[in-house]
Amino acid sequence: MINLKSELKMKLYKILLIFGLLPLLCASALNGQNSNLIKVKAIVSDQDDNPVAGASVYGNEGYLLKFTDSSGSFEMEVNQNTSLYIVAEGFLPKTVKVLSGLEKISLVDDSGEEKVNVAFTQVNRKDLHGAISVVNPGEFLNEDYYRNTSGINNRANGILWGSNLWGMDGAMVMIDGAPRRFEDIKMDEIDQITVLKGVNAVALYGSHAAKGVILITTKRGVAHKREINVRVNTGIASPKSYPKYLGSADYMTLYNEARVNDGMEPLFDEETIANFDGGNPYRYPSIDFYSPDYLNNFTYATDIVAEFSGGNENAKFYTNVGWSTNSTLLKVGEGDNESINRFNIRGNIDLKLNDFITSTVDVSVILNDSRNGLGNYWDNATTYLPHKISPFIPIGMIAPDSASVLLLANNSKNIIDGEYLLGGTQEYLTNPFADLYVGGYSSTISRVLQVSNGIDFDFDQWVKGLSFHTKIYADYYNSYNQSIENTYSIYTPTWGDVEGENTIVGLTKYGNDSRPGVQNVSGTAQQRLLGGSVQFNYDRTFNEKHNFSSILLGQATAITKNGVYQDSLNTNIGIQLAYNYQHKYWADFSGALVNSTKLPDGNRVGFSPTISLGWLISAEDFFKAGFVDHLKITASAGILNTDLDIPRYYLYDNIYMPGSWYSWYDGTYVNRATTSQYGLNPKLTFAKRQELNFGLQGSLFNKLIWFETSFFMAQMNGLPTQPTYQYPEYISDWVPYTNYNANEYSGIDASVNLNKKVGDWQFNLGMIATYVTTKVLQRDELYEEDYRYRTGKPTDAIFGFENLGLFDDADDIAGSPFQAFGDVKPGDIKYKDQNGDNVIDEKDEVMIGRWVAPFSYALNFSVSYKNLTLFVQGTGNMGGNGITDDNYYWVDADDKYSEIVLGRWTEETKASATYPRLSSQSNNNNFRSNDYWLYSTDRFNLNKVQLTYNLPRKLIQRTFIRELGVYINGSNLLTLSQNSEILELNIGEAPQNRYYNVGIRMKF
Repeated sequence: MINLKSELKMKLYKILLIFGLLPLLCASALNGQNSNLIKVKAIVSDQDDNPVAGASVYGNEGYLLKFTDSSGSFEMEVNQNTSLYIVAEGFLPKTVKVLSGLEKISLVDDSGEEKVNVAFTQVNRKDLHGAISVVNPGEFLNEDYYRNTSGINNRANGILWGSNLWGMDGAMVMIDGAPRRFEDIKMDEIDQITVLKGVNAVALYGSHAAKGVILITTKRGVAHKREINVRVNTGIASPKSYPKYLGSADYMTLYNEARVNDGMEPLFDEETIANFDGGNPYRYPSIDFYSPDYLNNFTYATDIVAEFSGGNENAKFYTNVGWSTNSTLLKVGEGDNESINRFNIRGNIDLKLNDFITSTVDVSVILNDSRNGLGNYWDNATTYLPHKISPFIPIGMIAPDSASVLLLANNSKNIIDGEYLLGGTQEYLTNPFADLYVGGYSSTISRVLQVSNGIDFDFDQWVKGLSFHTKIYADYYNSYNQSIENTYSIYTPTWGDVEGENTIVGLTKYGNDSRPGVQNVSGTAQQRLLGGSVQFNYDRTFNEKHNFSSILLGQATAITKNGVYQDSLNTNIGIQLAYNYQHKYWADFSGALVNSTKLPDGNRVGFSPTISLGWLISAEDFFKAGFVDHLKITASAGILNTDLDIPRYYLYDNIYMPGSWYSWYDGTYVNRATTSQYGLNPKLTFAKRQELNFGLQGSLFNKLIWFETSFFMAQMNGLPTQPTYQYPEYISDWVPYTNYNANEYSGIDASVNLNKKVGDWQFNLGMIATYVTTKVLQRDELYEEDYRYRTGKPTDAIFGFENLGLFDDADDIAGSPFQAFGDVKPGDIKYKDQNGDNVIDEKDEVMIGRWVAPFSYALNFSVSYKNLTLFVQGTGNMGGNGITDDNYYWVDADDKYSEIVLGRWTEETKASATYPRLSSQSNNNNFRSNDYWLYSTDRFNLNKVQLTYNLPRKLIQRTFIRELGVYINGSNLLTLSQNSEILELNIGEAPQNRYYNVGIRMKF
């Protein structure tokens, strides 16, 4: 059997070796050119001839690096016929050809000139309008380091979480022009993230962009700027909290109480309970799955990333090689071998083929390998009763004179640590700990290959401003599970008391020990993405005032998955016509002709028109507010046709399926028939996103404060559903899917940043906030009571019963409306009769909360003194709710008891009870959606603290290291909330963690 982990490590070592030698080879090549050197001594200044100190000056294609002094001066010896590349904070990068007599280099302020990636093109930031947010990871990663892209919602306004923009979940993620996934990329690979929220910003991407687009652009090589960056990050994670379950004695005591509440006799006698309260733990077990005997105090994680970039005008390259590994908390058996390993390599190449043709070739490879013990330990921890079995039977407790028992024990093939048999019963023929020790293991292996190629034609020498661009991409995803599955025997001991000691006098064996050594392969999943685009661009300026740009494009993607007959297609033709006058007034029309094979013939094509306007009001002569540096007003509107909400193909057709039912109670006679699933609707068409949004961008007090905000009003109309209430019940099997449902989304997002430098101190305070309110505009529903309608309520509304506390006694029950969910007793939850019919049933459900918090925010603060930087990030949300509805809180019948039940109702505690009465039967009255279990999810998180120190340049200027920084950080540190115990607790899965890391960053 091939050891995949070893194979993965060997590949990593080889690749690192190759890329480790690459800079040395480049250095040798450059050193070979030293015969023709020219000495450059020059001053770098701004447009007003003020010196620029601290500018980085790269020479010999980046092999040399100098920094300007306080007078802006530098000097270096470089090869003839080469170029210098100059970078300084606050200025546009500049490339200068080395010529004799070069004495002065002037840089241009970057205000508004920074390039921003938008749909199928780039624009200067000053020309950006519409609802668009921009995140440049290079600006903050050194002081706020993390690798997972999930953190971008703390940097970009408008993102509630992940791919949820403005409350509409399912934004399309585009990586270098191809639809991909967040997990396909890490933050250190990213150059820029552009969040396209408004309809005008996303229109060119077609039908699948109707929920927004998160446009990710990876890093590329820069001509004459050679760099090698290496970062090592390692740390630990400590659990925030574990579920707290009762031990065996407490469980038995309360279970007896539950039976008495149900009118039954206690199950456990006092002697039994006393034995389980501190008796021999093997004879009277009280299993604690969260004991340090089974779990580590910490998990460990390490990330290593190396980046290589450089080149010249003819060829540029960027390479990112990364490896990460994580352990888990389990420390017994295969749990101690559990790990998650990820290796990635990305290579981006830019080639200049001739004077008017350039090309890009991008390749990304991701290898993931995770190994786990068999069984679901965390889920088992929530269900296994503490007293049922002892997972381990000590051989040392077998009576010495019981030869046959000792022989049976010593013949076991699975003796743990040389002294324990695996325990169980005829009811429990396996146990979670035995699974980890001898059950085997499973590995989930996934591989991702992404390849794309772009060719760009610049026809400017023939038709000024005209260019043509093509891009093709092919992605392959493959994953599968490998497992070794063993069977094992378990033993049930017979205990006796020999001379007052607990002794095993008999053993009963169940099952057989078997290790077949067969590797099983299962869960194979494959996905292929093929796509591409072609486009003409026309960009032209007339009389230095009139700026025209246009795009005509066609794009198509097809996603094929194993086991899915139909490909997922997204095809469209797009057009954009844009104009701005002196970068002061903007107008943009963008539209897409979209196509969907999910719709019937005649309705498969739709046109999505949008428009956007912008006005730089601060450039007007009448605007005299001296504290305003920049103020722009924007507005966008449009209609997007989308098939994202059409769940499958052929919804428009009359679909029949074979069916059957039993006519006799003994189930021996079966009627078979073909039944209709839904009816024919040849008019089924696209759902439509209709939107109007307004924006404001600006800076104040000489760039002390920068801000942007968007106000939006959007509707998703024509969402397909089967409107069963629009048809008689006797034809319910023929009700067609219709464009009937509709939702509304409105709100505001904002970003504010304050940046101030005072001497050697640098302060930065940033805030982003998003407020979204949603409303159901139309649903297929019919109720007698108005309060039950979902129409007019938030799309994420929680419906349930309004509780009136717990029943006090039998008289309280008799004097209350009848509750139709089973036998009700004192201590059960009492509900409000909303409609006054004296019966509590589904007609009394009302809106009791909403799942999604409408308001979310993040605060980012940093303060620097010379080379030391402290960064603090806080995040939070307000207005959302949750329901404690898992088996940790909803405990009845034979469920495992958590500490929550200690506040149960009894006759003695009825005035202060925080939990209903216990029941040994299923309790359908108490455990259903109601506000007794409702809690607020309002919270503030101390999300990140990082302290970073960058060594002064003078300490490393004579070494081969250009930059050296070290840092220590902590994340997910603290949650402030009235319900923090609920919010920080995971049930049935690994716990939430606090993370502590140290890292070192080097640039060569």
